[in-house]
Amino acid sequence: MKKVIILFLMLFNVAAAPAQAVPDKKALEGLEVLRRGFAELTDFTADITQEKQLALMKRKMVSRGVIRFRKPGTFFMELFPPNGSRLLMQDNVLTIRLPEQGMTDRMVLPPEQSLEKWMAFLSRPITTLPEGMEVKGVRQGDSWTVHILPSGTGGVKELQITFDLEGRIRRLAIEERNRDRTVIRFTSMRRNVGLKEKDFRLN
Repeated sequence: MKKVIILFLMLFNVAAAPAQAVPDKKALEGLEVLRRGFAELTDFTADITQEKQLALMKRKMVSRGVIRFRKPGTFFMELFPPNGSRLLMQDNVLTIRLPEQGMTDRMVLPPEQSLEKWMAFLSRPITTLPEGMEVKGVRQGDSWTVHILPSGTGGVKELQITFDLEGRIRRLAIEERNRDRTVIRFTSMRRNVGLKEKDFRLN
């Protein structure tokens, strides 16, 4: 579940980091399409299918669930049983609940990683790409895919995000240097539906 937050924070970091000297024009164009999609919504909900492939396991683990987001800074993700879990991020406070085990874990992220801050960054046009990571954009028909490759020896090797021409996310993928891979596919996405507090309850 925490990897989903990593996916989003890495994506938002592309908008905030210092600029690289020679930007990939396709990456800029694709990210601006995605940014406009976020700028035009107040909330969204989508069904998801998560596929996890651990390097030490041959069998792929598949879970289904739902994702919800509401501006300025509330994010919710639930994976259904078996191995059900719920994640709630409110600004920079992250709570994960495992209902089957009766366990709850809570952490406070640094202020610079708050959702409200990243939404503020995404309210402005993206005109530069960051140093410290390689960013590529590819358009195929009615879809964009942006590839983000961090430099260094951190755990994440590559982040991929695929979205349509209106900035609706279709697929997120994270590849780790230990060869683990997580893919989340989005379906039935609905935007500006008027989500309420009850739609973000952990219990």
